[in-house]
Amino acid sequence: MSGQASSSTRARDIDRAQTCGVLDAGYSEGQLDTTEHDARTAAAMKAKTLGELDALVSDLQIPAHLVETALRTATAPRRLRRGPVIAAAIAAVAVVIGTVFFVARDDETAQTPAAPEVVAAAEEPAPLPAPIPGEPDAIVIEPIDTTTVEGIRAFIDRYRAKFKHTLVDRAIFYPERASVDRAVDGAPHLYQRYDFMNGFKPSMTPSGRGPDTQAIDLADIDLDRLAANLATAPDRVRLSTGRIGDIDVRTTGGEAEVAISVESPDKRSGSVYTTLGGDEIDVRTADR
Repeated sequence: MSGQASSSTRARDIDRAQTCGVLDAGYSEGQLDTTEHDARTAAAMKAKTLGELDALVSDLQIPAHLVETALRTATAPRRLRRGPVIAAAIAAVAVVIGTVFFVARDDETAQTPAAPEVVAAAEEPAPLPAPIPGEPDAIVIEPIDTTTVEGIRAFIDRYRAKFKHTLVDRAIFYPERASVDRAVDGAPHLYQRYDFMNGFKPSMTPSGRGPDTQAIDLADIDLDRLAANLATAPDRVRLSTGRIGDIDVRTTGGEAEVAISVESPDKRSGSVYTTLGGDEIDVRTADR
């Protein structure tokens, strides 16, 4: 954006989407509850100026990978909060300054030294903020293996808890992490990618989403059939000692499919392709 931008500069779609990304990060880290996140996201998508957008994120601690986005959206320099540690440091400086002033004034009269317990009190860390009631379990979790049916089921539950539905453009499940593309709420011409590992975190700036992009409902996956396909995939691709490398839920030729990749210790690979319901579409063996 131009250096001449001001709070009255008209906002673009990308400015609104970037602000939504910052709000999503704030929600995923527990700075916003569900009601606040929904209200601010709706306001961001309707904002007409950069000043309106800046006001929606000015009180948030912004993740490092989104700082550049926030600075592009902000209309004036703003000091980013760094949490309780910085707050404690500022408090310590304030007490030390007050102590020096007290000693200086006392030196003019009775030369009384500053009380040491005042300085010691300044070194106590600021208390941690209380947790926000009603925050979904998906925000912080132990790593799960999302190349298993149990892991995918847990992922879907956490995705539903965070986004209030189970629609995605694409989801790729790896051992202990996943990547998911989804339409930006209120801006279906944009999509946002999230990494899933100990919670959902935006991993890119929102980008253009094709008008013909078809959403996939993760709830349509037959998990029992998927479990059977995962168990037989190594033998079906002729890699009996192989393991599941990833599970790619995507749209190909206008139809949703599940691509199960198998990898062997000697780096050979094969894939089994099925419908969401578990019916086989194709098998690419390791020797094809």
